[in-house]
Amino acid sequence: MACVYARAKAETPEIDHDLSGAQVALALKGIGRAVHKATISSHRAGTCSCDAGGSDPVVEAAGESELHSATGSSYVRYSERPWGYEDHCDFIRQQGQDPDEVTFTWGWTSNPSGGFWNKLNNVRPIKQDEACTPGTAWPVIQQAAPVQVTIAHRPSRPRRDLLMAIKGADTQIGFRQLADGTMDPFHDAAAMAAFVKVCLQEQPEKIQILGDFLDLASQGRFSQEAAFAQTTQAALDTGHQFLAELRTACPTADIIVIEGNHDKRMQSFIEANALAAFGLKRAQMPDSWPVMSLPYLLRLDELSVRYVDAYPAATDWDNDTTRNIHGTKANSRGSTTAQYVSDLPHLNTWAGHTHRTEITYRSSIGHRGQPVESYSANPGCLCRTDGAVPSVNGAIGADGTPAGVVENWQQGFGVLLYTDTESWPQVYRIRNGAAIYNGALIAA
Repeated sequence: MACVYARAKAETPEIDHDLSGAQVALALKGIGRAVHKATISSHRAGTCSCDAGGSDPVVEAAGESELHSATGSSYVRYSERPWGYEDHCDFIRQQGQDPDEVTFTWGWTSNPSGGFWNKLNNVRPIKQDEACTPGTAWPVIQQAAPVQVTIAHRPSRPRRDLLMAIKGADTQIGFRQLADGTMDPFHDAAAMAAFVKVCLQEQPEKIQILGDFLDLASQGRFSQEAAFAQTTQAALDTGHQFLAELRTACPTADIIVIEGNHDKRMQSFIEANALAAFGLKRAQMPDSWPVMSLPYLLRLDELSVRYVDAYPAATDWDNDTTRNIHGTKANSRGSTTAQYVSDLPHLNTWAGHTHRTEITYRSSIGHRGQPVESYSANPGCLCRTDGAVPSVNGAIGADGTPAGVVENWQQGFGVLLYTDTESWPQVYRIRNGAAIYNGALIAA
């Protein structure tokens, strides 16, 4: 344990206060590191051939620098795009070095005139006590890789008299890494693709994900599986890809992700294991999301996706009587939506959490004796329902593969037609990547 702590402490990158766009390593379990073989302090400004990095050619510009000190080498290289972790690895490889046994920190700063300053700092040989277990390397957890999504045809918004909100829940994006290296997903890519197709077809005013967007099994408080290790980055990349597809499909929609108990796991893990890093933000950006938060790591601001945090209080309202939450209720032997309308009969509630599609209506008496009708609805889930998602009913075999389990879960999505004062809920099932919507088959 002391060895792990020492390695984590040594590998936590310092924050360069000049980096407005710094890629900050995340202090998670089995903290990531970039390790490389030898220092490059022998290179000198103006005399070495460090003129390229990654697949993006470096643009020669005044102000490029290469600094060397007792703590290690530092470089600033200008390019047309921001470098990621692998780009910095390629930069070092191009100097004839084997990227396996040195540590460094890295980041980038945008240039007002275009392009980016890519910074590689404190490159130095890794010490023996930092190595702990030779050959073991955990990847740095960083922002999701940005993607470009194209759509061949985007239909115009259908004519309708009411506003529309399309609701999904519990994507549980995450993976197990099996013994053969296969990344076995918790989420259902076909169900998620069908959800995107419905959104593309309808061009709704709002798209809401009602919590548990990511699973974050390795940051949970329940028993851990070896297969959870080194899967967080893949989950972040997949989550960003899905939201980028939604944004490309519906460029004018208000897209909202409501925090669920699984999404909250990252904050809880930081509070329990790296409290000094809690709330840490990029330099000179006091109003930005903390660098160890899902909105930052998923690049939500770049996609104009709104994140509603502070589960279980996280709430998004469609109108004065209709709220959207992730939910806290889970009745395994009865209707959870019935509990919401019983507790708050004057409000309509959309909630996820239970992975079950249902709508419950209730009529009660108003303050002057008039009838008041309310409802609670759950759109179901967009994750797998076959035992892949870690749950109280799940089990894994000796080889780490999940056992087949029939969960009492249903895949689906919700559609709400509403005005400022009224709302009409509908829930649609997804089976095997397909849904019947408005009499037509929507398939991935």
